[in-house]
Amino acid sequence: MTFFGRTEPGPLSLRHALATVHRDQFWWLHCGGYGLATLVGLGLPLAAGFVMESLDNSRRGFASPLPPPGNVTVRSLTGLFALLIDFAFLILPILIGTMLLFVTGIVMLLAGVTDELIIQRITSSVVFGTGMVVVLLFLSSVAPAGRLRFAREGHIEDALRSATLRWTLGRANRRTFFQARLLSLVAYLPAVLLSALTLGFARITFPGHMVVLGLGLWLILSATIYAHLVVVQLYVSAERQIQ
Repeated sequence: MTFFGRTEPGPLSLRHALATVHRDQFWWLHCGGYGLATLVGLGLPLAAGFVMESLDNSRRGFASPLPPPGNVTVRSLTGLFALLIDFAFLILPILIGTMLLFVTGIVMLLAGVTDELIIQRITSSVVFGTGMVVVLLFLSSVAPAGRLRFAREGHIEDALRSATLRWTLGRANRRTFFQARLLSLVAYLPAVLLSALTLGFARITFPGHMVVLGLGLWLILSATIYAHLVVVQLYVSAERQIQ
């Protein structure tokens, strides 16, 4: 790989994170290319691997330029591991909550519970509890922290252990990770705005309707990859600040 030179991660700042990504003059080409790869349905692991490689390079002091084209198989495999971390800490709790809701419904049916108020309260409690768990896991930054551990230690099983959650919630670390999470929300604003525009166009029928929707989806995916690159810089800075 060719790098501009080794640089130490900067302060935990959104401005610094944006500047680091933009230091590569072809950042937009990377985001658009991986956004297109994701759009065709087979490029999600590849895009996740690209972001993961950017995280690994940044941790070692080579944040710019962004990772050049490399081994597609290796990058896709790395991306699958990164997606597994997100699945374990964000999607899996939702699936468990859904299963719990299903089991609760069966138990109430077998028990002969017919009172609508009781059914509504129990159902609402399960849904609320699941939602709170997911929100807390999201705000705790456990998924990005898992990616940091994966990059540092090189073993997916280490990233998926409960030690990752303890690391993010430790008294000395949780404030820094929470700050990184709040700053990361701003990075997703372009993707959110593009999603709102695309939904608006989706309700209108006109010539070239599907082309515009396809273009909108591509821009949303590209903006999401851009956000992930910014988030990488925020969490690398957070890790360095903790250490």
